[in-house]
Parts: sequence; C-alpha cells; structure tokens
Amino acid sequence: MRHGRMLLGIVALLGVVAGLRSEDKPGDWIVLFNGKDATGWKIRQDKITLKKIVDAEGKVIAGAKQVKLDEKESVVDAKKQPIKDAKVAEIDGKKTAVDADNKPIKDAKIVKTGGRDALVDAAGKELKDAKVVMETVPNELGWEVKDGEFICHKPHGGNDIYTDKTFTDFELHIEFQATSNSGVYLQGRYEIQVDNSFGAKPKVIEKDGVKIETLDSHQCGAIYGRIAPSKNMAKQPKDWQSYDVVFRGARGKDGKVTEKARVTLIWNGEKVIDNAEIDGPTGAALDGKVLEPGPLLLQGDHGRVAFRNIKIKPLPAK
Repeated sequence: MRHGRMLLGIVALLGVVAGLRSEDKPGDWIVLFNGKDATGWKIRQDKITLKKIVDAEGKVIAGAKQVKLDEKESVVDAKKQPIKDAKVAEIDGKKTAVDADNKPIKDAKIVKTGGRDALVDAAGKELKDAKVVMETVPNELGWEVKDGEFICHKPHGGNDIYTDKTFTDFELHIEFQATSNSGVYLQGRYEIQVDNSFGAKPKVIEKDGVKIETLDSHQCGAIYGRIAPSKNMAKQPKDWQSYDVVFRGARGKDGKVTEKARVTLIWNGEKVIDNAEIDGPTGAALDGKVLEPGPLLLQGDHGRVAFRNIKIKPLPAK
C-alpha cells in the first residue's frame, strides 16, 4: 500500500507540474496550494496608484490628508428636504437639529454642504504650499505561506489572488478560518462568502403572505447577495471550516447565456445549497465572461484570513 500511495502522489504531482487544465483530464484532483509557497497563483493587480501629499520640495508630509473646509451645516427631513427655520444646536455636548424654539426635530438630519478641498497636517492645520501627487508602484503581495497555511496577512486593494489554471465544471475542496471578511470566487466570478457568522440567527421575512425564517445572503456560506445558506454551520472564527463545492459553469450559444451557472455547497459536512442556479456574477467579480473557463480567486482586500488544503477536480462537460 505504501508504494501505491507514493505512485499516486507522483502522478498527482506530475499533473500539477504539467499545468493540467479542466479539459485535459477530467476526474483527477489537482492540488492548487502546495503548502510551501504561492506557486500557481497571481495577484489581481500588479500595480496600484497611491496618493501622496508633498511639500514644495516634493517631500512626503507624514500624517497629511485631504479634507473639506468651510462646509456649511443645514437641517433636512427624512426626504432630504430643507426644514424651514431649523438650525443646529448643541445639546448635552451633541449637535442636534432643532426648530426656531430650540426644540429637537424628530427624524431630522444634519448635513454638510459646500466647502472647499484643502490639505491639512496631522494636527488639522491647513498646508498652503502642499500638493497631491499620484504615484504608480508595484502592488505588494499581502499573502504569506506559513505552516501549510495560505494567509492574507496584509489586506489591501488589489490583493485578491487567483490561480493560473482555469476551470469550467468542477468539484472543489477548501478549508478556511473565518476571522474576517473574505470570499472564495468560483471561476473568479461567483463569491462564496467567508466571514464570522458564528451564532448568526435567521431573520423573519414575509413571502406570499407567509412569514418565514431565512438567513442572510451576505453571511458566511452564502453565494454573496444571491443565495442564502439553508443552515448556519459557522464555527468559531479561529476554528478551521470547510467548503465542498460542485459547480457547473454557465452554458450558452453565440455569446448568449442559455443556462446559468449552478452550485451545490456542503459547509462543514452539511449541504446548505442544493444545485441552485446563480443569477449572474457577484460583486467584485474578476470579469463577466461567464461562458469562458475561469480561475479560483481568494479575496484579500478586507481582513486577515487563512486558507489551506485547496484542491479541485475538473468534471467532464454534461
């Protein structure tokens, strides 16, 4: 048995090294994360543009920021219409919308209008000779590999990572810690939300005159904004959790979608989405080319999260 396991491991490794694509050899599991480095993954944005505030000599001013000065405060109602004779007063140390008799106005809001753009230092003092410059720099990879884990340790814009390989229909296994907001994007287009939803309760909604309980379509285990999980299987944030997915890509003809993508999701051993149709790509998708194969993408622009044991098995087209 030992020699058999070694042979299977060598065959699997050769498949990865050869750059096996979904259409090449359906049925084989492909290890997408080797537990040692970021081989096979690339960052979403190679370069990012930074805004810097510099003095007259071009030196960066630490703590400086761009703000609005000389704004005017006004009072509006719930429909954002100005309220006649209303004003802003300070009551118990808090700015409050009041009427001509200094009585608080229910549901009124204080809004700021007008003003001018200005640059100020860390203490809020206006900088007269400063200016804003834009600089395009290489985007630092905010992911590290440690103890077999793929960790987003420096989340920032453009820090999503995705695989070199692309897939159409597949099974996926991935493990994660839901210590912050992240996501697993199937084909880089359909996000399975990763977040701390431990203990989250269903909300009651009315559908066709009947009150029903439903989980949020933005919580962990949801296809973000599209499909809520049927059960909340969330563990404590630092506990390892698993997603096992069966995905079927969208189908079409002459560039038009005739069948939308479908997904089944097993979360921590419990089926929470059962062969459900996904009504188009979710927010922050890599692209909208749903009739083409796509990569696996991990979101890295919100908070610190970790993944491990990532593997995928391409399925034959049906």
